[in-house]
Amino acid sequence: MKAVRLNLEDRQAWQKLQHVLISLASDYMDLVAAEQTEFKFEQQVLSIAFTLIVSNSDRDRLNEFTQSIDRYFNRLQLVGVRRIEWEFYAIGEAEPVLAQGRDIAFVAAPAKLPSNALATGGQRSPVRNGSKSSLTKGKSRAGQIVNRFRGWLTDPKTLQAARTASRITIRDPKGALEAVKNTAVAKFSETIDWVDTFPWENWTKEKTQQIKRRHQRNLVRSIIEDVLILGVMMIAALWLIESLSPPSFNLALLPRQHHDTNMTSAQYRCGSPAVSLKNYVCLQRGMSYNQVADILGKEGKPLAIDPKYGDRAVIISWSSPDLSMNATFLNDKLVSRAYRQLNASK
Repeated sequence: MKAVRLNLEDRQAWQKLQHVLISLASDYMDLVAAEQTEFKFEQQVLSIAFTLIVSNSDRDRLNEFTQSIDRYFNRLQLVGVRRIEWEFYAIGEAEPVLAQGRDIAFVAAPAKLPSNALATGGQRSPVRNGSKSSLTKGKSRAGQIVNRFRGWLTDPKTLQAARTASRITIRDPKGALEAVKNTAVAKFSETIDWVDTFPWENWTKEKTQQIKRRHQRNLVRSIIEDVLILGVMMIAALWLIESLSPPSFNLALLPRQHHDTNMTSAQYRCGSPAVSLKNYVCLQRGMSYNQVADILGKEGKPLAIDPKYGDRAVIISWSSPDLSMNATFLNDKLVSRAYRQLNASK
């Protein structure tokens, strides 16, 4: 089989080697935690540190894994590497459980780069210090993004492009808007293409394997973390639904007479309190004396007993300069009414 040559001083080759070895470690997920594998290339020595899930791992299984690593390196020609070392650490331990290594034939690089070009700044040999290395990597990436953005802003090409764009906008605003629209459409199309071509299936499988390995290492802690994450997501979802929902109320908790009956009473259906023809028409059978008095605006004067409705029927009279009206009440209920206009011209 033809050997594959990899120059580890090349960024793409370095990333390819890491990807292949992590994939190889994923085949032994019952033995090692592939996502915690650490690499270091310094002083022509390639160091690889694996994390064992349990300290008392199966030796036969571990030997099978190391043989797979050895067979893989036999098919490679690593440029600029004199020795390969791989170590196995138990979780939380600083000393390796197992350490192996071998010298390989040295292949000179075409153009020598600094020996620590690919080593993470401030990172010591592959010893278990995950929090420190993660923090260092995060700071390094943030610094790289800031430096790239600063370099892009101070780049003469960027300044020249800004001046050109400002001149075009001043001279032809419509054309500038059209160019912005075309650029936005092109970027949107690129984004859609990226979404369509992204290996979602492989990404999902890798995440699923990471979750499985995390559960195998510490099941109780993993379940607690999952429950906390799920709880935070549910709280956020409920808060979002509550903030977007219109105000609501429970009809069952409202009293039986929860609506205001003032505006539906006869007092507001009729005119202003006064002895008038409009208020006379507003009077209805069954009204009490107090309701009639409120509509007419004053107390009436008793006139006589109406024998038509019995001995308890009382005739009450109201009058004004224009109108005189009588109302007959039986048991405090209006049973009859009559009126007479005093001034026909009005």
